[in-house]
Amino acid sequence: MFTRMCMHKYRDLLLIELPFYAVLVFLTTKFITTLYILIHNTMESEQWSYSLIFRNQNIVKNFENILSPIILSPLFETLFFCVLLYRLCKKIKITNVYFIFVSGAVLGAYHLLKDSSGWYTFSYTFVAGLVFAYCYNKQNNKHGENKAYIFTSFVHALGNGLNIYI
Repeated sequence: MFTRMCMHKYRDLLLIELPFYAVLVFLTTKFITTLYILIHNTMESEQWSYSLIFRNQNIVKNFENILSPIILSPLFETLFFCVLLYRLCKKIKITNVYFIFVSGAVLGAYHLLKDSSGWYTFSYTFVAGLVFAYCYNKQNNKHGENKAYIFTSFVHALGNGLNIYI
């Protein structure tokens, strides 16, 4: 009885919102990648193939390809860049709109420094960070901090999985 009530209550959350936000992250990342390749090909003599937009990897080949971007990164990055940053912003009385932009910018800066691959990495992780922070903020207001953390981690994991393996 209880599980039926819970599943009915969160069915739209899991079946509609989770895939929607993950696909939104996937599409914006692919759009930014396409734009980056287009800009590079118009400015440089060395042309990049547009097949770089879809970079399939062999999942079975390396377990680290699954462990890090699909399990560990979403858990820790959501914890640091959504949960803790949200608490900090609430303490210093920053509004939710500014929290979303700050969270996206900090996530983008973290990836810029970690990967050291330039502004391209910052741009798509900034946009993804905006989506993650928006998801976290929306779910936190609706369902509380714990469910917001779990939901945003799932969106992050699904978005990473789609971007890495498609």
